[in-house]
Amino acid sequence: MTKDGKPTSGSADKPGGLLSWRGRREAERRAGLWPIGRALTVATLAAVGGLAAVMVAVLAALGFPHLEHTRTLPVPQLLDVLKFVLGTVAGVGALFALVMAYRRQCLAEDAHHSAQHDATERRVTELYNAAATQLGSDKAPVRLTALYTLERLANANPDHRQTIVNIICAYLRMPFTPPATPKAAEAQDVEKAREAVRRYRARHHRTELVPSAPAPDNREELQVRLTAQRILQTHLRRNAIEHWSDIALDMTNATLIDFTLTGGRLTTADFRSAYLHGDTDFSGTVFAGHADFSEVTFTQDAAFRYVTFAGHADFEGATFTGRAEFDRVNFTEDAVFRAATFAGHTDDRVDFTRYGSRLAAALTGDSYEVTILRDTGFISATFAGHADFEGATFTGHANFYGATFTRDAYFHSATFTRDTDFGMVSFTKYADFNEVTFIGEVKCGGAKVRDRKMILVPPPGWRIEPAEGTGGVLVPDAPPQGNSNPGGASSPGGSQAGT
Repeated sequence: MTKDGKPTSGSADKPGGLLSWRGRREAERRAGLWPIGRALTVATLAAVGGLAAVMVAVLAALGFPHLEHTRTLPVPQLLDVLKFVLGTVAGVGALFALVMAYRRQCLAEDAHHSAQHDATERRVTELYNAAATQLGSDKAPVRLTALYTLERLANANPDHRQTIVNIICAYLRMPFTPPATPKAAEAQDVEKAREAVRRYRARHHRTELVPSAPAPDNREELQVRLTAQRILQTHLRRNAIEHWSDIALDMTNATLIDFTLTGGRLTTADFRSAYLHGDTDFSGTVFAGHADFSEVTFTQDAAFRYVTFAGHADFEGATFTGRAEFDRVNFTEDAVFRAATFAGHTDDRVDFTRYGSRLAAALTGDSYEVTILRDTGFISATFAGHADFEGATFTGHANFYGATFTRDAYFHSATFTRDTDFGMVSFTKYADFNEVTFIGEVKCGGAKVRDRKMILVPPPGWRIEPAEGTGGVLVPDAPPQGNSNPGGASSPGGSQAGT
């Protein structure tokens, strides 16, 4: 350190030299190069080994001629030896120069690539910041510009797609109230009435007529949100021109409007406590990991046709206000509908219809109560796991025609207020109908059990007729009066839920 407070050259060079050395080592590592000492040593050994191999090959070609041993060499031979040594040294030097030139070229290319990468990252960061600022604007066109900028960034930079999706999801998680949609005539009448009241008050109370402030209008924000949803819907489809693969969605507490994601593929999906306004359609989508729809509210129809849940599917506490369609859905692991509410109109139905594919553990977990206020169809469903309907209340038609229960089926304390169809059902394991309440007609024609001892209490009005081995079939205690089908056999269309 000098007297004026400036560092000396030695104190400045040491840290700088150390940092420079570390920088060179990092650059060599990125370029896949050895340290300079190791590279030159290997090059020298390789050159010596190559020269020795050439000499041996030449001598072998000459038949290893006999060389006379002499104490002194003539001047011409000494000059030849000197030329050979100098040539060897020159060759090694040229080899060193070639190695150094190659390393400089590699380091220069790596530096250029790093500079380009850094410039790209800086540009992406700048666009991120600009888009984030624009998303906070109070003007809808500016927010739309931000969304399209993010879409363009994601298409050009695959490594940043998940981050951009996270930004879009975060925007959709912001509080939002869908705008009301009154009829135009009614809205005009209301505004005219308000204007008349203001004029009356201004005239009789001698107050200045102040134009009323316009009511908050969420229609512009609605268009921005629909655009954000369309960006996700467009690029998450498996057949999209610019498909964004391996994407996870976090829509916790989000408000979505007419959300559609058909034919998509997601790694994980978190829709906990989301509010899905309007129709929702996930048909054909593959959820490769955990799919969480707990506490979700579907205000209108919800379609999950041909959906594959490769991981755990959680619909605990979900509310289906409209029609819920789960036909031909594939639950690879447990699917939980604990405390779910299906509360649509009586002419709608919850449809878990499956023909020839697997529905594993449609309802799993500990004892719970599910209230289903509509017709329910499990036609030809295959329950590969435990099917637990304990304490469930079916206020509409319940149709289990042709269903297969490969493990235990629990209907303990369930209530069926309308017609119930268990026709052609197959019970492989334990089936519990204890304390079940059937208010409507019960159909069990053609139902089979693998072990008669596994059904302790059959449905009322039915008994188990022994069949081959330990199996049995359900037959009515007595043919119903005036029924042309005394066997009680039913069909998929035997109840409203099968239609």
